[in-house]
Parts: sequence; C-alpha cells; structure tokens
Amino acid sequence: MAKQRLPHIVTYDIAEPKRLQRIHRFLKKVALPLQYSVFLLEADAQRIAQLEQQLATMIHPREDDIRIYPLPNQPDWCAIGRPLWDEGMLLTGMRLPVAAQLKAETFWDEHTRALTRSNS
Repeated sequence: MAKQRLPHIVTYDIAEPKRLQRIHRFLKKVALPLQYSVFLLEADAQRIAQLEQQLATMIHPREDDIRIYPLPNQPDWCAIGRPLWDEGMLLTGMRLPVAAQLKAETFWDEHTRALTRSNS
C-alpha cells in the first residue's frame, strides 16, 4: 500500500540571521514557499519525521521555533490581500509540479542517507 502523502504547512521563527538563511534555503529545496517563513509541503509521515529530525539539528531550541501543521487532503484556500502567485496560476491539487517533486525526492533521498550514516 502506498504511503499517504498529506499537505503540511511549515513555519518558522529563527532568532539568528545565519540560521534563518540556512533554514530558508533548506526548506526551499523541499517545499513551496508561500511567504518568507511559511512553506507548503506534501509528504508522508516518514518524510515528516525525517524533516523534523533534520530541522532539529539546524536550530537552537531555546531561541528558535519551527512548526509543522498537517492539513486535510483538499484544504479550502483563502488569501486576503496581495496574491501569492501570478494571475492564472492555480493549485488544482496538492501535487507539486513534476520537476519540483523530482528535486524534492532526490533531496530527501540524499538527506535520508546522510541521516542514516550520521546515526550509525
């Protein structure tokens, strides 16, 4: 049976500018930026656990805060104010574009191997 991939919102508040940039660059590789510190990610439970583990190594827990919120499969979107995307761009499903999925899959595979090696 295929693992169920659900959308998640990832947000952060990072106190130190270098850590902030590192977290932002990291998340841009695996998720869709909605705002500067808010990302949309589609992942199964195993990938979320890997993400949590990786992010935990990148922050200072007494100074920084990262939140991961699961969303329903088909969330109702509401945007007030400046649009997130250019006119005509629609999110008709939660799947990221194929190129972004492949990039994210490759990224996850590399980091999973790195985490496995570092925990051995």
